[in-house]
Amino acid sequence: MELDGLDALLAKLERMEEDIEDDVNTIVKNNTIEMTGEAIQNERARFNKGYWTGHTVRNTRTQKLGSLHYRTFVDSEYAGYLNFGTRYMDPTWFLRDAYYKQKEKFKENLDRLVK
Repeated sequence: MELDGLDALLAKLERMEEDIEDDVNTIVKNNTIEMTGEAIQNERARFNKGYWTGHTVRNTRTQKLGSLHYRTFVDSEYAGYLNFGTRYMDPTWFLRDAYYKQKEKFKENLDRLVK
């Protein structure tokens, strides 16, 4: 039994794998950047109790950790207390809400790529 075009098919599948990895990397990167922007908007809108200095906004960033691996992080010492609250302070949920909002957009973008 002889198969014609098998080498061409395998070469095309390898190229498709490389192309889709680049596309997924772009989707992950763009969605992480959007989530960082949403977190910053949440910070500006929700930190309205009179002690806001802008330190948390200035330290909210997107970081590339590797291929297909990005993160939004807040590099201020007390950001966790602001987001999750303490026994004396209610949570503000600036980062969590940005995550849940962006999660749906991310799924839609990946679905669009696969279809």
